Amino acid sequence: MEWNHVLVGAIETAIFSMLGIALMGVGFLLVKLFSPFSIKKEIEVDQNVSLAIIIGAIILGISIIVAAVISSPSSQTGASVIKSAAVESKADVRSDEKPAPVKPAK
Repeated sequence: MEWNHVLVGAIETAIFSMLGIALMGVGFLLVKLFSPFSIKKEIEVDQNVSLAIIIGAIILGISIIVAAVISSPSSQTGASVIKSAAVESKADVRSDEKPAPVKPAK
């Protein structure tokens, strides 16, 4: 195993973790912004346990959505495009030969 792959994986994990936490925070701020009452007052002062459970469920739902988006196969598309472009550019630099002619389809 090459350490380069481990380092790249660790960096990608850190970046996606920060992105996920930021998106989850934005989602919670939107919930807080659009609620018609003070969430902090309802939970801390009025001891509204049912609101705390609902807010916890909302945060959990946002977390699941963010994790699904980040781990979707489309996030690998960019990496595969970059890798294939790098392989093609290396092939272009090394090859002095003309490519074989393509036969037309019947």
